[in-house]
Amino acid sequence: MRAMHMTLIDWAVVASVMTLFITMAVIGSRLTRSVSDYLVAGRCAGRYMLTMASGMEWIGAINIVAMFQIFYTGGMPCMWWMMLSTPFVVYMCVSGWGVYRFRETRSMTIAQFLETRYSRKLRLMAGILSWLAGMINFGIFPAVSARLFMSIIGLPEHFLVGGLQCSTFVALTGLMVLVPLGFIVMGGHTSVMVSNFMQGLFTNVAAVVIVAVLFFTVFDWNAIVQCLSTGGGEEASLLDPIHASGTKDFNFWYFIIGIVGAWYCAMSNVPSQAFLGSGKTAHEQRMGYLLGQISWQGLLVFFMMIALCAFKLMHHPADAAMAAQITEAMKSVPSNVHDQIRVTATLPALLPVGLVGLFCAIMMAALISSHNGFMHAWGGVLLQDIILPFRMQPLGTQAHLWALRGAIATVGLVAFVYSLFWKPNQSILMYFAMVNNVWLGPAGAVMLGGLYWKKGTTRAAVTTLVCGAALGIAYIVLRWGWTGWTGHEFPVNSQWVFLLTILFSVAVYVVVSCLDNQPAFNIDKMLYRGFYAAKGEPLPRLVPTRWWETIFGITPMFNRRDRLTAYLIVGYFLAWLGVFAAGMVYGLLADPGQWAWAKFWHVYLYISFVLLVGTTLWLGIGGLRDLRNLLRSLRSTERDFSDDGSVMHAGAAISKPLVREPLPEAVEAK
Repeated sequence: MRAMHMTLIDWAVVASVMTLFITMAVIGSRLTRSVSDYLVAGRCAGRYMLTMASGMEWIGAINIVAMFQIFYTGGMPCMWWMMLSTPFVVYMCVSGWGVYRFRETRSMTIAQFLETRYSRKLRLMAGILSWLAGMINFGIFPAVSARLFMSIIGLPEHFLVGGLQCSTFVALTGLMVLVPLGFIVMGGHTSVMVSNFMQGLFTNVAAVVIVAVLFFTVFDWNAIVQCLSTGGGEEASLLDPIHASGTKDFNFWYFIIGIVGAWYCAMSNVPSQAFLGSGKTAHEQRMGYLLGQISWQGLLVFFMMIALCAFKLMHHPADAAMAAQITEAMKSVPSNVHDQIRVTATLPALLPVGLVGLFCAIMMAALISSHNGFMHAWGGVLLQDIILPFRMQPLGTQAHLWALRGAIATVGLVAFVYSLFWKPNQSILMYFAMVNNVWLGPAGAVMLGGLYWKKGTTRAAVTTLVCGAALGIAYIVLRWGWTGWTGHEFPVNSQWVFLLTILFSVAVYVVVSCLDNQPAFNIDKMLYRGFYAAKGEPLPRLVPTRWWETIFGITPMFNRRDRLTAYLIVGYFLAWLGVFAAGMVYGLLADPGQWAWAKFWHVYLYISFVLLVGTTLWLGIGGLRDLRNLLRSLRSTERDFSDDGSVMHAGAAISKPLVREPLPEAVEAK
């Protein structure tokens, strides 16, 4: 690579932001006193804080690279298909699908729920399987992040230490593990929650600044349209979604399968489990889940603007000299990572001094937050669900906390080693879809079946995990060996195989459960409903009060503020769904052409920027209030030190299926 792109001003921006993040993590660590604090932040988080903090885990540096790949490769039609898919995800959120019931179980982890609902042996089996799949997934994070920072900063491939040549990639990959590890070992999920919120708030504010600067400097819509109109292949338009069926990977079907996957995997995504159990109540958890969708929608303009400006820089004749310089600089890194760093390599040419450092700080915030969440989740699985089940005696609180830190460090070490040997041969999101087949493919049926179907059995859960994982592993082996055996790419992409794994796993779970013919499971007791409700706790009512409020997912539990939130968010996405429907009809009948679509996308970008500004203010103000309340609660709340994620605390009797448990005479008489 060429000389470093960062000036002293850029480095000062990064240093200032990192100081803020470290300060917040230290504050969180001082309030961590129990295992529940370390695993689920004491269950004290409000909706806005959940939105900002959990959102940063999934924004992540690697996911930012993935979003750049989507918009650089697929262009604006990708955003068109998101208009179709997002409302379905919003309905999932507002309904509390999976999330509401999981929070009602009081489980800290997915595996704890599996033991409660099925058996301890299944918890161990699921823990091992999910951990292995998770490490294959998370194992590429440090490598992708290291390449990302090398391209932004302009670091060389090697550097000298005492006359010895060292690999910059190896050193930076290690740093990508050590920096987040320092945050997570301090105070567990409490530190993660507090620092992630601050990182999320900073990311939104910085995104507003960067998008605004791009709009008023290098953004030339006519030049961008000129490049996009000639950049796609036959039936792979980068502007017209009606003529984009030939787009590789990120076409219509990718997003349709994504809708199915979002509903199916709502409760089986292990890295999100700490946030799923951190809400003050099940209803607060649901509202945070809903707000997360509008937050993500606002940030999409950040990814689109950078990818579009980068595409113009690399393809417009007026920028040919700069594009050649960037292409030449990229030759110093392996060719199989060019797709990962192409967009970020253009940033020093797109952004003025200071904003390169601001973008680098966004990447650092995204890196820390996502790596924090994943290392915390997989470290918890390693200890809670794989190691501790073999112990006959529980650990003391301090010993338990130090064991969690050791497990998290082990996860970081495994990810570091995996990153050094990983060789990319497909896009990041397709890689994720491939790995998803091993765990998410079968686990969705087991989790949702356990939460919603009283006839689901332990034997069905075991069979589903074994058969689904076997199918996923078989595909990975075929995918990795196919090119060497045949000389061609595997004929089916990972997203389609993911859908096949889902359908296969659901069929296995239902068929085996029906054939098993076991007594019905007492779901009310697991959810603490009805006769089993905690004293003084209001019973949830999930029936909408008016028929038309069903459209917005409103239930009697929604107060005035909740209803307004649902009207705004669901209404916003329904309006765009209407635009999508009208656009499809008009596009198919009139075929207006690429320049007509270009006018639409121009307006859409400005509307999206307004949304980014509005959500930053709304969620930022609400999140700061939630941060204050979280810190107050953690300072004053009395801890239950036996609340350590074990099923004995949650009530081991729940795991035994009950045909009917008679109520007390007084209750029956009433």
